[in-house]
Amino acid sequence: MQTIFDVIVPIFSLIVIGFLFARAGLLSEATGEALARFVFVVAVPILLFRTLATARFGDANPLALWAAYFGGVAITWTAGTLLVRRLSGSDRRTGAIAGIAASFANTIFIAIPTLQRAYGDAGLEPLLVIVSIHLPVMMIASTLLIERAALLDARDSDGASAEAIPLAATMKRVARNLATNAIVIGILAGLAWRGTGLRLGSHLDEITGLLGSTAGPLALFSLGMSLTRYGLRGELVASGVVAVLSLVVMPAIVYAIGSQLGLPPLWLKGAVLTAAAPAGVNAYLFAVYFRSGEKFASSTLFVSTVLSVVTLSLWLTILG
Repeated sequence: MQTIFDVIVPIFSLIVIGFLFARAGLLSEATGEALARFVFVVAVPILLFRTLATARFGDANPLALWAAYFGGVAITWTAGTLLVRRLSGSDRRTGAIAGIAASFANTIFIAIPTLQRAYGDAGLEPLLVIVSIHLPVMMIASTLLIERAALLDARDSDGASAEAIPLAATMKRVARNLATNAIVIGILAGLAWRGTGLRLGSHLDEITGLLGSTAGPLALFSLGMSLTRYGLRGELVASGVVAVLSLVVMPAIVYAIGSQLGLPPLWLKGAVLTAAAPAGVNAYLFAVYFRSGEKFASSTLFVSTVLSVVTLSLWLTILG
């Protein structure tokens, strides 16, 4: 119970406060978007840069961590896609969106503040190892699978034969997006600094520390504001199933694989809590872009975020 009060209550209190400020009209939607952009472009990249530049990873094997986490992603993604298509009779694009929602965790807005509050800056080390390849892997896989699903849906709807997937054009677009992504740049900058063997000077350390410390509170507040745009929009059964996959099944799989691979205790906790974060906004963004499953993605985002109050409390209690 003390764990819940120390970690979960402050985190979700900030989400609720942001939600209430937006709902009452005290802050505009544009303000929420500006706060979220600051988190993505400034606060989180600097936090990741500072953590990577100063972290001590010891002898832990990142391959084992990646195997545990992305093993959970693969299983949960597949389950989400198949279950939602069976439950709702949806097209392939919506099934792909369901897979993304089940496995593309909210690493920035929820996992970072949760791990930092629960275990301090050391808790960010396993998350950093995951995030270093998480965004490229998930974005590339998501884009390719939805592009393929869209082509197959088009073939089924008009009876024409499916065209070859424009792999080169797709990969070029994804590569361009990743190359200009501030989080990727922050990670690469941290790796470059770490490679020099230099320590952060006192002034640089203080500046990056101050900016990085804003990531958690502002991320949670802006997430709360954004929830006023989503809400419940139908397909609640499918959304509930995907939320359970995201909040319970995926972290359980990561825990099982990580335990078998002998991950260090803190890395195991970091991997499980990252996997236990609710669905990220990426599923909704993909749904809007491909014009398929928007209501489902919106409901899943809202439901999983609300339910994560309970499930994250349970995982923190189990993990210690």
